[in-house]
Amino acid sequence: MTKATTPTTSESTIRRVWKSAQMYIAFHKDQKKRQRDEPKLWPPKNGSASIHGDPAEQEVIVVVKAAESEDTQDVQIKLHPNRIVVRRDEESRWQGVAVDDHSVTVRMADGTIIEVRHDGSVKRRSADDETHVEADGSIFKWTEYAESHMTGDGIEMSRRTEDRIASITYDGVVDRARKR
Repeated sequence: MTKATTPTTSESTIRRVWKSAQMYIAFHKDQKKRQRDEPKLWPPKNGSASIHGDPAEQEVIVVVKAAESEDTQDVQIKLHPNRIVVRRDEESRWQGVAVDDHSVTVRMADGTIIEVRHDGSVKRRSADDETHVEADGSIFKWTEYAESHMTGDGIEMSRRTEDRIASITYDGVVDRARKR
């Protein structure tokens, strides 16, 4: 006899985001090796495709349709020989995610790029600044106005501007004008 199960609270509150998925092979060049303006999409009959060595020539794409197109956009999953790319034409959230052997990279709609590397380090780059959180917890930040650094244990911090340098170390606090 099998025991009937009831859905957990999280299962009963799950909002459906995706409704279907279709695999295609995108041929970017014609039979005479000329670049196409738009790729020719062909759905393989058995749902299986080998991944071509050159994604500019041919790539495998899975199109995932949104359940409610007012709230969510369709997503394309591109399978390349060296990475997996998930993309959409979003104007206010993430536009793309690339997964390779060493990192996961996210491109936001505003152009910001966030990269999480295999060692746990994180890099965030935007038009205005760049921030690195290293695997040991050290933080580096660069802006138009200053460079900042904090050690992973939080004991030492420094900041450099065009005309000043300030630092907190084991030995005390330093704040002085920079020599030119």
